[in-house]
Amino acid sequence: MDPEDITIILCLVLCLGQRIQAQEGDFPIPTMCVFPGFVIPWNGSVKILCRGTSESFLYQLFILENSTHKVVEEKIGFQKEAAFVISPMNESTAGRYGCRYRKGYRWSEQSKTLQLKVSGLYEKPLLTTHQSLVMMGRENLSLRCSSAHGSFDRFSLVKEGNASLTQHQHGEHWVVFKLGPVDLSFARNYRCYVWHSSNPYVWSAPSDTLELIMAVKEYRRGSC
Repeated sequence: MDPEDITIILCLVLCLGQRIQAQEGDFPIPTMCVFPGFVIPWNGSVKILCRGTSESFLYQLFILENSTHKVVEEKIGFQKEAAFVISPMNESTAGRYGCRYRKGYRWSEQSKTLQLKVSGLYEKPLLTTHQSLVMMGRENLSLRCSSAHGSFDRFSLVKEGNASLTQHQHGEHWVVFKLGPVDLSFARNYRCYVWHSSNPYVWSAPSDTLELIMAVKEYRRGSC
């Protein structure tokens, strides 16, 4: 092959790569956030925000059912994000949600999925501890979640305001969740729920709240 032909091919490959990269940059993967949280009381409502780009003219919210997805709602209009309200929350509206947006003739990739749970169908469990809830730093804390009904096989501990710190465990009548070593980031209200593994999006009513408080040492300034 002639050296000039090789140079032309390399230039075409480079230009094509830059064009693909530019197109991907123009279509960032959408992000989702939810208010007031991912565990919603029965018959309550939840707002889902899908963020795309300011050039997006169509947003689509869908619920994933097995390997397919069902469109729940669409929003038309040039906007950087679209708000969707799910109401009322019940067994049929709980599940895995995703979104995407359209710009020009193309759809974006699908967002990461968001799992919405509905709570309140079953009686609340009991959340207890034998330790003090006023703790110093670097200690460990054990929280016991129990239910009088033996039909549940899953337990979840939720830190209010931070869904990423949710813990799940398998059990029959009770489980123990371990936290720590604790620091100021652990200071918050905690609740637990029970549910069936066969129906993972329908949870019990929340337990009564346990509030974890971190004791902060105060040091007096002095000369030494």
